[in-house]
Amino acid sequence: LDDLIADKAQALKAYDRFVSTEMQAMIKQARPGANSQIEEWRMFCLKEKAIYATLNLFEGDTTLRADCWYPLEEEERIRRILVDLRGSDNMSGMLLTDNRATEASKVMPPTYFKPNDIVLPAQWLVNTYGIPRYQEANPAIFAVVTFPFIFGIMFGDVGHGLCLMLGGLWLMANADELKFTTNENLKVFLIFRYMIAMMGFFALYAGLMYSEVVGVGVMLFDSSWKEPADLDPKAETWTLTNSGSIYPFGLDPAWHGATNELLFVNSMKMKIAVLFGVTQMLLGLALRFGNALYFRNWIDFFCECIPMTIFMICFFGYMDWMIMYKWVTPMKEPPSIINTLIGMGLGLEEKHPLYDGQSGVQSTLMVLTAISVPWILIPKPLILWWQHNSAQAHRYQELALDNELDPLGAAEMGGFGGGAGPGKVAAEEFELGEIVIHQLIETIEYVLGTVSHTASYLRTWALSLAHQQLSLVFLQKILLSQFGLPIGINGIAIYIGFALFANVTAGILLGMDVLECFLHTLRLHWVEFQSKFFKADGHVFVPLSMRSVLEADQR
Repeated sequence: LDDLIADKAQALKAYDRFVSTEMQAMIKQARPGANSQIEEWRMFCLKEKAIYATLNLFEGDTTLRADCWYPLEEEERIRRILVDLRGSDNMSGMLLTDNRATEASKVMPPTYFKPNDIVLPAQWLVNTYGIPRYQEANPAIFAVVTFPFIFGIMFGDVGHGLCLMLGGLWLMANADELKFTTNENLKVFLIFRYMIAMMGFFALYAGLMYSEVVGVGVMLFDSSWKEPADLDPKAETWTLTNSGSIYPFGLDPAWHGATNELLFVNSMKMKIAVLFGVTQMLLGLALRFGNALYFRNWIDFFCECIPMTIFMICFFGYMDWMIMYKWVTPMKEPPSIINTLIGMGLGLEEKHPLYDGQSGVQSTLMVLTAISVPWILIPKPLILWWQHNSAQAHRYQELALDNELDPLGAAEMGGFGGGAGPGKVAAEEFELGEIVIHQLIETIEYVLGTVSHTASYLRTWALSLAHQQLSLVFLQKILLSQFGLPIGINGIAIYIGFALFANVTAGILLGMDVLECFLHTLRLHWVEFQSKFFKADGHVFVPLSMRSVLEADQR
């Protein structure tokens, strides 16, 4: 029994040495710079599984055939690879293209994106709303600039914008080291590094335009407003006089702290918000023109693009023109633009005109605005109905001609009547009522949506005001209030107050407020901008990618 136990123990030790040796071999690098041997085998199995899963989609036994999409620019490369395979392992491959079959089946091709690191964040945001159609204008290209710019209008502050820009620059400088991180949140920030830097840059630029640093006015140049010579040092308020000069860049800092600061600054920011809002919506209509021209959709071009643009320019474009005209034209009693627009809509006589002949111009613009609404609503359904009837009549004429040339063959195939023969005219589904209802909904949505979308851009003013007031309140109540304490106590209070102010700034203004402005900017792009041209009913081209297979396995 002892000998048997000794033999078993010796066999167990030998087996342990064998397992240990095999484990050492498996965890050893397969080659310099590679993974361990067992990891290489695991990844090989994943790749083979993905390849065979794709091959299962092919048809045939000996000769495999499949219909697939591929990028046009890769066609020559694919052909060369197939030619190279013909001389190896007795295999051969062939690539056949048939564009007519694709057009006849009316299958929408997938949309192929090749975004770089700068475009990728904007493309992600667009794809979250919907995938662009094949060869449709891609909103992401424009969002690369418009997204951080509109964010900057909301978040405008030199100090906070500089912090945000420096954070983006740090991510850009350390991208190579951070790309292997396992922190999912940091990975997202790394992908958005260029957009974060641009958001910070435009916030810094807007802060310079607002003359705001952490909510406080900054004097970069000499103010155009001068204090009175006999100013009482004990006076709480006093009146400044304009010297007639123009402040070189941005808002004159003399407005900060003035009793009528909010009245003036709010009016200015509201008008700026409307100006940029109408400009971005006109850009969306321009892209709608581009889509119609590219796809040669002349019905949309003449029955939607043109009247929509007329409606937008004749009312809201005219409103923007009046805003800029009032800015550059000195007036003793400038009229209210809102009252002018209300009078324009009601056809009232302008009692305080901005310029000569204003009533006649506004009447003409209002007539064009009113004409554009039925122009959007009525012609398109009627043209589609006429095209459908013409196509059906043309098919029946072709069948009548076939009957005259070969009456026996036509009779065998069913003629004009029923049956499943090739001579039967397949009735295409066309419901005029559905087309009219759809066009009515689209017309109402555009007309009312244009009004609400223009008002929606006022959120840029509201968020800018909230950011400036929050910054000022935090600075005054947390930090500056400590300077008024008695000497000896104020040093400790300032130290604690500065630490609290820094944490509040980082947590609320650089955290929550950034997220708030980001979400509002996202909404302006999804709804106000993209609704003017973006169909968002495409699907993404998803080729077999070993990198995607391995990344999916790591999740």
